[in-house]
Amino acid sequence: YAQRLWCVWELFVLFAFSREDQAAERIVVVLFSPDSGDALELLKEFDARRAGCYDPNEEARLMRVIRAVDIDAFNARIRTWAARLRAEL
Repeated sequence: YAQRLWCVWELFVLFAFSREDQAAERIVVVLFSPDSGDALELLKEFDARRAGCYDPNEEARLMRVIRAVDIDAFNARIRTWAARLRAEL
């Protein structure tokens, strides 16, 4: 999920236009197995720069917007959200 730029884009839009607590309330996390918590561990090290698209032109357009808004702040918000969610499990 965290390596697919369109999935990252959905999180970006949500967190860009909502307060962190409001955004977190809207996300539904479904763990499919006991090992699914590992995915949350990976999100604690989230970096949108590692995500990509099949189409490099789409990737460039999406990343241009994410960088313009502040990619580091976005990364920090996702990491904080993932750490809180992981602590609740």
